[in-house]
This record gives sequence, structure tokens and C-alpha cells, in this order.
Amino acid sequence: MTDTQWPRYMVFQQEGPDQPVVHNGTVHAPDAELAMLNARDVFVRRPEAVALWVVPADAIFTQTQEELAKNELAGEASGYRVEYYVFGKFAQQAQCRQIGQVAASSPQTAVQAAIAAFPDQQPLWWWVLPISAVRKSESTQAESMFLAARYKTFKDQAEYPVVSMMRQLRDKGKLG
Repeated sequence: MTDTQWPRYMVFQQEGPDQPVVHNGTVHAPDAELAMLNARDVFVRRPEAVALWVVPADAIFTQTQEELAKNELAGEASGYRVEYYVFGKFAQQAQCRQIGQVAASSPQTAVQAAIAAFPDQQPLWWWVLPISAVRKSESTQAESMFLAARYKTFKDQAEYPVVSMMRQLRDKGKLG
């Protein structure tokens, strides 16, 4: 069976300049640019955002504490090092949050490098994603990306007076 869905992108959001980047959800889109717009429409309403990232879901490598304890998924090194962002999930109900970044030759070795680089961090699972796979909002776009959502009221039925308009039309006899 052929998958008819658009690719899935993971959405990361930073609420303030001093806040960590956290995973906020997923969107489906045909490319990263539309994923960014979908992410803005879906996730930036609340809370506020100063930065938004989208990453193809298949670019993220995950390794749990259980897999690490079993020494599963020992990675093969490619010999060519790339930079990875490192995220960790610290509670079942919590969002993955950014811990830092490392350079490694594979996603598996990136997790090992993250464990060595951040020994005080003990997440339930690690996420590593190549920095080259991340599409980020630009700081010059912040106003056009986020300002419109800041002041717009959502789910406030006073903003959508359809019921009141229908009553007025019925009272005027314009509806049957």
C-alpha cells in the first residue's frame, strides 16, 4: 500500500529568548517551507514564540534508556562528522527539550557523544537531529511570523457572531 500522506515534520518552538527549544508537535506538509507555515498556524497561537523549527521526522534518531542499557543500536561511523542538535525527554508527560549540540559521524555516535558531553542529564530518551535538516524561522521574520498570532483571539465565539447574525436575519424575516 502506498502512503498517501505528506511527509511528517516535527515542530519545535522557543517561547522566549532565554527559554530552551522544545518539541511541540507534528505537522504534515509537502515540503519544509509549507511545514513551517502549517506549524506557525497550528502551534504559535499559544504560548508565544520567538523561534520555530521544523525537521523531517525521519531525520530524528531516538534512543531510549532501555536501548542504551541493552547496548542496542551500536552505530556505524561514517568517518564524516556533522553537527547534531541534542534533545532529551525527562518525563513521560514532558516535552523534549534542547540540551545542546555535538559533532559526530553518525546519529548513534551522536547519542554517545551527547551522553559524554552532558553527563548530568539523564533523559528517558535522547533525540539527535542533524542541524542541516532543521529549517528555522529567521529573527528578521519574527514580527511577520508571530505578531499576528499574539493578538488574535481564537475560539472566542464573540469573534464569530454567526448565531447573532442568523437571529437578526430571522427576526427581519430574511430567513424562511
